[in-house]
Amino acid sequence: MTQPAHIRLILFRAAYNFPVTLGREHGVFARNGLDLTIEYTRGSQMTAEGLRSGAYDVGVLAADDVVYEVETRDADLFMFMGLHGGILTLIGRPEVRTARDVAGRRLGVDDPASGFALVAHRILRDAGLSITDYETVPAGGHEHRARALLDGTIDAALLTPPFTLDALARGFTMLARAREHLPAYQASCGVTTRRWARAHGDTLVAYISAYRASLARLLAPDQRGAALRHLQEQFALSPDDAATTLRALVDPEDGLSRDAALDLAGVQTVLDLRVQAGLLPPGERPLTRYLDLAYYQRAAPPA
Repeated sequence: MTQPAHIRLILFRAAYNFPVTLGREHGVFARNGLDLTIEYTRGSQMTAEGLRSGAYDVGVLAADDVVYEVETRDADLFMFMGLHGGILTLIGRPEVRTARDVAGRRLGVDDPASGFALVAHRILRDAGLSITDYETVPAGGHEHRARALLDGTIDAALLTPPFTLDALARGFTMLARAREHLPAYQASCGVTTRRWARAHGDTLVAYISAYRASLARLLAPDQRGAALRHLQEQFALSPDDAATTLRALVDPEDGLSRDAALDLAGVQTVLDLRVQAGLLPPGERPLTRYLDLAYYQRAAPPA
């Protein structure tokens, strides 16, 4: 009997990784010949370092993190599929009533130099603030930012479900949705190194196939009961909060990417934001510097 291929995953503890955890629970990855181990990251720097060093095989990062790693470290990281285009909401503490109220306060981000920090800066710029009007504070990944916001260590942060729901239920303020400011944006994506992909191409293709099959299961109306139970268990949610989180994930406009394809226009937006922020010199850059569609194109579509 053929032994399953083992993949060491490093993920953010966030609901948008639900297709992986649900699929593993229901044997979708095992049926594709895969055995997964999952560790949760403290933030993007830990993920990128773990992938570069070979401690992990596959991870999830913001597209901007990949661009940052390639441009500043000459890392051989690349994006191979898209998870979502921005299930991101800027949340403020109760006393922060509008985006302009972030002035003089602390914006919590994962990494000030990359990732969703640039999205938050764009939202606040659209509200009339410059980056010098507030303090940008490293606060870690989604779960850690949410905790820092609730604790009062920071005053505003971009969050994803279910952390948005918890904050809003406690009287915190929804300041803006990222999608309203960046209609085309590639947020989180599947990432690995080119060297690992070259050595394990069939395994990566099987992973993409299994992810898409699990995603299709999640999106199927007749599977919603199992999905809700899994969300409640994973995040200790009430039935109502699990239902609200699931609705956000399956929203056709603002939820999970329904075919797990990368949004190429959204990747270009990522590059444009870095140029506008002065973090990348102007000029044309081939998207293939940061992504490779070949593995996704080889993956079997969900049955």
